[in-house]
Amino acid sequence: MPALALAFAVTALLPATGAFCAPKMSAVVVFISGDVKFKRAETPEYAELKVNEALQPGDTIMTAAGAKASLVTKTGAEIRLNENTTFSIPGKSKVREMFDLSVGQVWGRMLHKMAKLNVRTPSAVCAVRGTEADIEQKDTMTVKVYEGHVDLTNAQGKQSLRAGQISTVGGANAAPTAPRQMSGSEMGKWQEEIDVKDIGKYLEKVGLSDDGDKKLKLKLQKDGKAKDVEIKLKKK
Repeated sequence: MPALALAFAVTALLPATGAFCAPKMSAVVVFISGDVKFKRAETPEYAELKVNEALQPGDTIMTAAGAKASLVTKTGAEIRLNENTTFSIPGKSKVREMFDLSVGQVWGRMLHKMAKLNVRTPSAVCAVRGTEADIEQKDTMTVKVYEGHVDLTNAQGKQSLRAGQISTVGGANAAPTAPRQMSGSEMGKWQEEIDVKDIGKYLEKVGLSDDGDKKLKLKLQKDGKAKDVEIKLKKK
């Protein structure tokens, strides 16, 4: 058989383009408590989500009552999910990486200064920068900033929140309210129930040390006190 004909014959027997490519990782699950499920973009059914699961573009996570989860993204953010939350990973076709919070509550922190996190809800978009922030979407959207800043935007307006401030949005047709100082009773505590062990290994799993030495600044909670810790990751 001529070489060209042989090449066509072999090609015809191969799976569709990309079948040999490993699925792209968007995040890794680092903590699970209670009933947490997820589904792939191409499947209709939910399955149990476990620690170390590699999340792919288009995946959706759902936490039941009393459940919590946490994941580390490839861009260097940790995202904690409270109970009764539906949260989606950016799909393959997204030009700008945008996580979707359909309902529920998430808390995010940046694991290094170059990390970024954009969260879209039915009410508005939150651009989280160098920050610890809490985003809750119910009938009203509530955004709380603990460190750094967040830009809160929809078609009706934009507000920039700084550390210690809170803002709300009454829906897609309402502008974000002007930021105001949070009271002590408004500061959330639910995220402190999530305790991630050996976070350095998860950072390596999403490829944050592939380009050689890198220092990551973390804020850890211990005995009720916040402590800044610097982890130096080295390429193996």
